[in-house]
Amino acid sequence: MRKLSDFIVSHRRWFLGVMVVLGIVCVFLYLQVKVNYDMTKYLPDDSSMKQGMDLMAAEFPSMGADKSIRVMADGLTPEQETELLAKLKAIPYVESVAHDSSERYTRGTRSLFVLATSQEYGSPEERSIEHALEQDFGDYHIVYQNDNPGADGVPLWLYLVAGALLVFIMLVMCRSWFEPVLILVTIGIAIIINEGSNAFLPSISYPSSCIAALLQMVLSIDYSVMLLNRFRQEKAAGLQPCEAMSAALRNCFASVSGSALTTAAGLLMLAFMRFKIGFDMGFVLAKGVLLSLVCTLTVLPALIIMGDRLIEKTRKKTFRFTMKRLARFSYKRRYILAVVFVVMFVAFYFLQGNTPIAYTLTKLDVIKDVFPPENILVMVYDNRDEEKVAALEDRILETDGVIQVFSWPRLFGRAYTAQELPEVLDGFSGMGFGDTAGFSMDPSMLSMVYSMYFSGSSLPPEEQKLTIPELFTYVKENILSNPLFSALIPADLRDTVSGAGTMLESGMSMLKSESYSRLVIYSTLPVESEQTSAFMTMLKDTGKTLEGKYYLIGNSAMSDEMQGSFSGELWTVTLLTAAAIFLIVLITSRSFIVPAILVLIVQCGVYITVTLVGWQGYQIYFLALLMVECILMGATIDYGILFTNYYREHRRALSSPDALAAAYEGSVHSIMISGLIIVLITGIFGYTYPDPTIAEICRTISLGSLSAILLILLVLPGILATLDRLIVRFRKK
Repeated sequence: MRKLSDFIVSHRRWFLGVMVVLGIVCVFLYLQVKVNYDMTKYLPDDSSMKQGMDLMAAEFPSMGADKSIRVMADGLTPEQETELLAKLKAIPYVESVAHDSSERYTRGTRSLFVLATSQEYGSPEERSIEHALEQDFGDYHIVYQNDNPGADGVPLWLYLVAGALLVFIMLVMCRSWFEPVLILVTIGIAIIINEGSNAFLPSISYPSSCIAALLQMVLSIDYSVMLLNRFRQEKAAGLQPCEAMSAALRNCFASVSGSALTTAAGLLMLAFMRFKIGFDMGFVLAKGVLLSLVCTLTVLPALIIMGDRLIEKTRKKTFRFTMKRLARFSYKRRYILAVVFVVMFVAFYFLQGNTPIAYTLTKLDVIKDVFPPENILVMVYDNRDEEKVAALEDRILETDGVIQVFSWPRLFGRAYTAQELPEVLDGFSGMGFGDTAGFSMDPSMLSMVYSMYFSGSSLPPEEQKLTIPELFTYVKENILSNPLFSALIPADLRDTVSGAGTMLESGMSMLKSESYSRLVIYSTLPVESEQTSAFMTMLKDTGKTLEGKYYLIGNSAMSDEMQGSFSGELWTVTLLTAAAIFLIVLITSRSFIVPAILVLIVQCGVYITVTLVGWQGYQIYFLALLMVECILMGATIDYGILFTNYYREHRRALSSPDALAAAYEGSVHSIMISGLIIVLITGIFGYTYPDPTIAEICRTISLGSLSAILLILLVLPGILATLDRLIVRFRKK
């Protein structure tokens, strides 16, 4: 280790230069990073919904647009409504606009227009649509909302507030006014390299793009603090700057690398989620932590040596935490604290089970208060059993909240009278056929066609029924092509009917292929609710009665599928994380008792966090739960390691109560700096970030970190004193 530390110090300018150049390159690479907003792309390969989506893409290639932007206008006159509809259709990349006079699109003075596009959310093409809505429609009172699950970006003021708070904490806690500059430059280079290196990945998820830099900073900034503190100690022993830095690197390498490895290991455990977003977030975050470690060991030494004189000139007083009373209390009440911890662990283990888990979160949406967003669910099924599906439709339509149902047997396999057909044709707007005016037929013309078709038949009018394909086939083959009617049919009507026939063929191909059919359900059911769960159960039970396989696709289907497997997945991630951290701490501490204590302490913090979220009346987002499990186990356990190492080190020469006091004295400053940063910075993002997914993750991490830190400072000392003999007895020499 001496040769390595000496090599880093002697070649410090080369290391600094290489890392700075790499950072500059990564600034440009960052612009090439692709962000994925579609969470369905992270479904596991054995997911029923994933298989259904792949099958649907292969069997129904003509489905078309699947991204939407909702536009709500207020106070439109009939003329303005028609004019606005035409202008919306003319926006480049808008493929169709759904709107009619029904309650689905018109309520009071407000009108809803649903723009459909095949462009990906966040792409230049999709953003150009939103730009057009902002710039070219000032004559109308409109608001719009895309259905992108992610937010449109972080407000600048949030970055400024978080940055100001970070600088304030470091200025107050650091021992020199110049030290925060060195730390921020080091962590800044690491963040830039991590963000830019994501360009070599096919894409990163939206949560990773938003949260990676923030978590990289708060989770790894303490590495720089530890190196600076050690450098100061070595200089105080009389060493010159270069010698002091070489000694500091040698003496703190185990602590810094151990902290980074536990954090990275905890984050990498996310990769064991079935939902592949775990691998995406775990890899990006773990990569960031390891890059922070590299920059701490290469960039920071050069910066410290270069700025040593300025550090000395800007020395200042810092807060000193007097923990002697707490140390005495921890020792005197050690048995009580140990019992309290056991009771807390058991109690919060059971209490946390009462907190409901959410699998989807919705962002602020002013339009949904007037027009509830539609929840679209698709069943793809083997079309050998259309009759059972036709019977299922009647049960679906009886469900409260269901608006429309489209399927082959309902639309094209069912016969209608001349009076029933106009309403059915008007409903084709929900199928995404685009402009459905071509399906409109004058009622008198429909009656004439029916009369001709059933001429000579003795059936009464109420029994004279045609399927839609039969109607258009008859019109095309027996009326449009008949010379007797040519002079009576205007050219525009001929074109209208011909266009409707083309759209009909498109609609048929969207609902039925050679082997499979699609059942499309439009509802206002919440994505997650007891009613939605009962509805999903009914669909699955009916699907099991079909002859072939069936697949459910949609947000509610994804939520239902994740809910069915999450409990086992959480246990898997929890156990693997605990095992990995236990092994790392076992190797670094050379003790079996210490990792067991620390893992249980931090796990108790997780249980407390989940319970507190439930007590506040909230659900806990599944990804936030997994993140807090891995981050607390991988990152905040470092505080426990730091305190325990100080205790064991001083226990060799001091009594147990004096060793506790020395452990507080040696560790509390580092714990408070890092702890304040992670709790307050993630807390600010958690309570102000516009996207609910990111906000929930940050809020949960903030609360979890606070719980774990309090347990480490208030409970861990008493447990160490209680188990003092075991810790000493089983310590490996």
